[in-house]
Amino acid sequence: MNEMIGGKTDNKNIGLLKNLFWLRQTLDVSCLIRMNINGDAIAKMGCGKNFFPFLEMSCQQLITLLICKVFEEERLVNGGKVHYELDSIGGVLRSIDMEEAAVLDPERIREFIQKYGSNSDKDGLTPISAVVKQFRAEHCEDLTRFKDYRDKHVAHPESEFSLENLPSYDRMEQLFDFGQDFYMLVSRAFVRVVPADLNSDRKVRTSLKGILQKLGCEDIKTEMT
Repeated sequence: MNEMIGGKTDNKNIGLLKNLFWLRQTLDVSCLIRMNINGDAIAKMGCGKNFFPFLEMSCQQLITLLICKVFEEERLVNGGKVHYELDSIGGVLRSIDMEEAAVLDPERIREFIQKYGSNSDKDGLTPISAVVKQFRAEHCEDLTRFKDYRDKHVAHPESEFSLENLPSYDRMEQLFDFGQDFYMLVSRAFVRVVPADLNSDRKVRTSLKGILQKLGCEDIKTEMT
């Protein structure tokens, strides 16, 4: 059996998976509400005037928290020690480095770095870290907006904070996709386990769709257009 299974990298990657699972479900709920619930739909149902706006606001806050969890970096303190270890992309990368994990499936690494625009022919941790750094740089503005919204409105509401719109739903999906691709890469290339495919397990979306149908909604859209 691979010695990585049950180790720190594996456990952190599972923690990352849990955050991504909730992010996938919350994005689906937000999408269903945005695409199907408006004033006319509420008037036809005769209920939900206060509930659905509340649910959408709750989704917005939870999506923010989860994206921050997925992309947050571990903070180093004196002596190079980690202040808090995180089940984030950065936390998993650091664990791979600390455990000096062997690459068990180089082809998965090449697929990952090529998908995200790198031409590196290496197959270790260095090109993966470079791709993560590049992705974070490309989405720096979006990640900053999520962090500001979390810090200044969700967690610690500042009286003078001006609430601006969060990045688009499409950007949220892009951040989720990258997180899932990273999780799957680590599962296959370092731990050598079959990863969970979060895009195939969307029971919350199916459940909410059924509820909306019971309430009289027709032609329910499940994808953002």
